[in-house]
Amino acid sequence: MGHRVDGTNERWFAEQLANEGYRVTLVELPTNPTSFERDYLVPMAGVRDDLESPTVVGHSAGGLVAAHLEPRGAVYVSPWWAFYGERLRGRLLELGSKLPVSTPLVPVDFGREEVGPRVTDRGWRRIPDRVSPAFVREVRRAQAELPAIGDDARVCVSLSDTVVGLQGVGDRVPPERIHLYEGRHEPFTAADRAAATGVVTEALSAAESSVTL
Repeated sequence: MGHRVDGTNERWFAEQLANEGYRVTLVELPTNPTSFERDYLVPMAGVRDDLESPTVVGHSAGGLVAAHLEPRGAVYVSPWWAFYGERLRGRLLELGSKLPVSTPLVPVDFGREEVGPRVTDRGWRRIPDRVSPAFVREVRRAQAELPAIGDDARVCVSLSDTVVGLQGVGDRVPPERIHLYEGRHEPFTAADRAAATGVVTEALSAAESSVTL
């Protein structure tokens, strides 16, 4: 579950999960929604309900949406549960998020190198350079209203991630359920993406064992 599902690295990641024996269903999220419930939760709940006992893997904004679905056996990868510092900057963020404006006006201010060294030219171009104040408002609200993270959930993060705020993870998940990978925001665009993705598959196995027990 994430913003893009047809990129080279995203497809590679899905293939690795399939090679581990998982039946993979990819879900792409809209990039500039103005209603968290209408544009994110309702469609994703419909996908979940069409699958039989799915184990949800949510990356970045997908991790925020997935947590609101309160799944069992979830793995959250670099989840966007908090902003990093003053990303989508300071006063502009505070003022802009109060405006009911759906036009993309707020600059996205992280660089290509912060995503991961393997990110492709096409993948980088598909990341929007601006988002709407309404989108920022909805994300902030969804973060503030995040449900408790289930005891069977696992989280995979890199300590070098500067796209999302890791305090959102540290405040909600105990250390023993946090899995660290070497890389930046996307494990599948890490320099050693096989090792980083291996951390995710290990977390999946651990999450499923928790549900089974």
